Amino acid sequence: MSATTYTRLRNLGASAGNKMAPNTSLFFDKKPNTNEATYTLKLGNARHNLKAANGKTNSHSVGSSESSDPLESDCSEEDEEEEEEAPKCVVDDEARRKAHKVVQGEEDEDDAEEDADDDDEELDEEDDDPEEEEEDDPDEEDDGNETDDEGDDDETDDSSSVETAKGVRKYHLDDFQIIKTVGTGTFGRVCLCRDRVSEKYCAMKLLAMTDVIRLKQTEHVKNERNILREIRHPFVISLEWSTKDDCCLYMIFEYVCGGELFTYLRNAGRFNSQTSNFYAAEIVSALEYLHSLQIVYRDLKPENLLINRDGHLKITDFGFAKKLRDRTWTLCGTPEYLAPEIIQSKGHNKAVDWWALGVLIYEMLVGYPPFYDENPFGIYEKILSGKIEWPRHMDPIAKDLVKKLLTNDRTKRLGNMKNGADDVKRHRWFKNLNWNDVYNKKLKPPIIPDVTSDGDTSNFDEYPEKDWKPARAVDQRDLQLFNDF
Repeated sequence: MSATTYTRLRNLGASAGNKMAPNTSLFFDKKPNTNEATYTLKLGNARHNLKAANGKTNSHSVGSSESSDPLESDCSEEDEEEEEEAPKCVVDDEARRKAHKVVQGEEDEDDAEEDADDDDEELDEEDDDPEEEEEDDPDEEDDGNETDDEGDDDETDDSSSVETAKGVRKYHLDDFQIIKTVGTGTFGRVCLCRDRVSEKYCAMKLLAMTDVIRLKQTEHVKNERNILREIRHPFVISLEWSTKDDCCLYMIFEYVCGGELFTYLRNAGRFNSQTSNFYAAEIVSALEYLHSLQIVYRDLKPENLLINRDGHLKITDFGFAKKLRDRTWTLCGTPEYLAPEIIQSKGHNKAVDWWALGVLIYEMLVGYPPFYDENPFGIYEKILSGKIEWPRHMDPIAKDLVKKLLTNDRTKRLGNMKNGADDVKRHRWFKNLNWNDVYNKKLKPPIIPDVTSDGDTSNFDEYPEKDWKPARAVDQRDLQLFNDF
């Protein structure tokens, strides 16, 4: 396949009758030891949806069936260099049903964890805690995303105080001048804004509450905001402030003006080993940080990687991110990047991010992902079979890393063993890196975006400004759903 001809397909809308395109992101919630399942599509209709701030407004999804045991490492004592032949699997009818797109509401997971230990018998280390059966629904609803800012939960006006380098500042929506739309999605848009007080450019993500509620995205929108408020890392998008009024939710992010890595990769066809190594190293640094906070990202792909004006990456779009105590059974992500345990609904944890890193490195080096197929069912079959075609031009050391990341047995997957991210960082492909220099952004970026100012929008698509529709105010009952936003 030519790297320049590969195109990820996109779904055309939220109709439940549409067939899922290969790059359509979806959710599949399955209760362990039952035949009950719900499906929810990650809605969207354009690659550039809301990438200027933190990705697409349509990236939020519903449903959760995670275990609530204290986090256990999903590790193996076997040597990290050991390679295992990927098992051949046949996609059964249930796996095929998972691929169908059905937009559906969030379901209660009353007993999702009660018998979780029987759902994944080969992972004994995750099923030994008897307290797993004692967890109840309230723990699921908060998704494990505890924050230390509960004192602000009852705030309902459009301003709040935020501590800055110059002291405490009280933000107001009127502080932000909207300049231009740089992304649109299913229930909102992202606009370039200027802070009238600091005169800095920023990105404002606007979400219509009526659409968030209608698409049953309430909990995941709040989860995204809670996780983003907790994290600070040089290669992760920064949430500066969030608020709401009676019709919309607002999140203010740093503005990343360089555009998506996806765009640069498609224009280049493929990256050389040095360029791919640079971006992979910054992603490893970010994943190590997120995993240290028990956060699994679950949506790594070139479309969710922005390049800043200085040439360094920013991971964006945390709609699928989740704080895990143990495992979750929610199938979400982009089909080409799904780990086998997600497709098989065996329960998954942070290991899925290391699998996705392997897919990303392969795509950067080759120009298309390793499990591409015109039919989404074909994608899942290839992932489960573990068969990968290796181009002759591929760096053999990078190939070795990708093989170890794309190990179907997650207990033997690099990054998920007893040494965690250190196993990835010590691989031969990264041997010339100083990881402190990576974190401190001392490495020379291979690509410097062509921008004229911090507020440059030339690296994003043009969007009509005349299609703004006034959001309808919600009633008090619905407004209470966002009391803690």
